[in-house]
Amino acid sequence: MECREATSESHTGVWIKDVVLETVNTIGRPRISAVVCDSTGNTRVSRRHFVIEVPTALNLADIVHHINNTLKDIVKLPYFQNTIKTVRAVITKFHTTASHLATAELKAARKVLRTGPGLEAIGKTRFGTVILSSISVQRTIPAIKRVVQNGKFDLEELAVNFQPHASRSTMDFEFNLAQLVDVGTPAVKALACLEANESTASDVFIFWHAMLQAIKDVITDPQREFPNEIQQQIFGILNSRHRELFEDGNLSNRVYLAATYLDSSEYFSS
Repeated sequence: MECREATSESHTGVWIKDVVLETVNTIGRPRISAVVCDSTGNTRVSRRHFVIEVPTALNLADIVHHINNTLKDIVKLPYFQNTIKTVRAVITKFHTTASHLATAELKAARKVLRTGPGLEAIGKTRFGTVILSSISVQRTIPAIKRVVQNGKFDLEELAVNFQPHASRSTMDFEFNLAQLVDVGTPAVKALACLEANESTASDVFIFWHAMLQAIKDVITDPQREFPNEIQQQIFGILNSRHRELFEDGNLSNRVYLAATYLDSSEYFSS
């Protein structure tokens, strides 16, 4: 790993390229087959300049960053905002409250009901954590209801979503939460797989398309009741991100298709 203290320098695309080339020249340019990084303005420019100077290297976008941005577009849709707001508020209520009573009550309820791991906070830039946090709330719902029922800790306005008896607000929240979890889980699973050290360019092509199909299956499932307008918005996001990476977008590269065609692994053995 090459590190550089450069607080006072302007991190332009050319500057990043020059920093990378210093290390690459030490290793040897013929040994470098590809350059990969996220696709912010300056890093994308740096990749473009790099492959001009090292023409044998492939210019590849970071698929993990790309999927993360795709998920960002989905979870920022107004349709999901009330649900995400409640998820954030619940986690904050139990994690950052001045009283230890909330934590103790939830821990005791989780132990009795065996709901599994506890609540997980949402990260600032990794949008997959929105889904992971939502899953953590979803599995902890029985324990949160127990806390509300015991009455020792007041969830205040959030309690309406966690009533132990039948309630329209509770049922609506659980249904909307399930929609959010179901639509985001394929992307989270793809992220987990593609973050592995063993992942290849072929894996990028396969997991991306598997993710698209899985999300399509979710939003078009009549039982999940996604409004047609929301379906079209999500399809628009998926199509845009797909074109950006696999068709004529500024991140596109045919190496993913070529690698998949040449892949002789178990994916295609049957």
